[in-house]
Amino acid sequence: MQFKGRNTWYVYRPAVQILRDGQPLTAPKPTPVYVVKTLLDTWFKSSTAQGSTLPNDQKQFISANKILPLSSYGLVENDHIKLTLGLDAKGKQVYLNGRNTWYVYRPAIQIFKDGKVVPLAPVGSVNPFTISDKPIPAVIPNKSATQINSKGLRLLKAFEGLRLEAYIDAVGVLTIGYGTTTNVFPGMKITEAQAEEFLKRDLIKFENAVIDLIEVSLNEDQFSALVSFVYNVGEGALAGSTLRRLLNQRDYLGAADQFLRWNKGNNGELPGLTRRRKAERLLYLSQDFTVFL
Repeated sequence: MQFKGRNTWYVYRPAVQILRDGQPLTAPKPTPVYVVKTLLDTWFKSSTAQGSTLPNDQKQFISANKILPLSSYGLVENDHIKLTLGLDAKGKQVYLNGRNTWYVYRPAIQIFKDGKVVPLAPVGSVNPFTISDKPIPAVIPNKSATQINSKGLRLLKAFEGLRLEAYIDAVGVLTIGYGTTTNVFPGMKITEAQAEEFLKRDLIKFENAVIDLIEVSLNEDQFSALVSFVYNVGEGALAGSTLRRLLNQRDYLGAADQFLRWNKGNNGELPGLTRRRKAERLLYLSQDFTVFL
C-alpha cells in the first residue's frame, strides 16, 4: 500500500498504535542518554597512572565543565573511572587524541543519565553503574594507604627546604633540617644524613595523625597530600578543619578545595603557602603538582 507514491513515512509516536495479530505492541523503552561532565580541569589518560608521567599521546587535557557523550563506564583501581566515549549528535563516534576509551580520576567527573546525576560509588563500595545495568564489583583496596609516597616526599622536601643550621621560620618557630621543630636549639648544626633521620622520625608522627583522624579510605596520593599538609600546619589544625569533616563525609572533591584555604601566616597570605596548598591539592587529585614546585 502506498500514499502519494510512498510506502515509508514518519509519524509522531503518540498519534499511532501498532497492532500484531490484533493486539497492541508495547512500545520499546527509549534508550537512556549518558554523558560525562568534568567538574575541574583534569587529564583523560590511557591508564590510572599520574598524568605527569604519561607521554602526550597517552593523555588528553580536558577543561572543567566539558560534556561528552558516553557509551560505557565502570570503576577501576586507584579510584578511577574507565570511560568509553559515545556518539555525537550526528551519530559519529567521538575520539580524543585518536582514542575513545580513557581513564579519569573519579572525583573529577560526574555521570548523567537522561539529565540526572548518577551517584558514583566511593572507593571500597560495590559499583552498581554500568550502562548495561549489570553490576560489576569495584576494585577494593586491601587497606587505606599508611605511608607517604615518593611524590609526597618530593613535594614536602621542596617546600620545607633543607637547612643544616637552626633558624627561625616564617611563623617564629626554631627549625632545622626539613622543617623539624622538635628538640632544636639556637646554633644547632646537623648533617644531611641527620636531617633525613629527623624527617623519617617526624613523618611517623604525622602519618599516624592522618590515620587517626581520617575515617575513610585514601589512596596513596590523597594520604601523601594530607601528610604534607599536617606536617606543615599541625595535626590540631586538621582535627578541627572543614577539610577533615568533608573528607569523613566522603566528599572527596569538596575536601580537595579546602587545602586552598590554609595559605595564611601571622601577617596574611603567604605566596609560598599558596603554592604549597595548590601543589598538595593537585597531588591529592593525582594530578601534576610539579608546576608549583
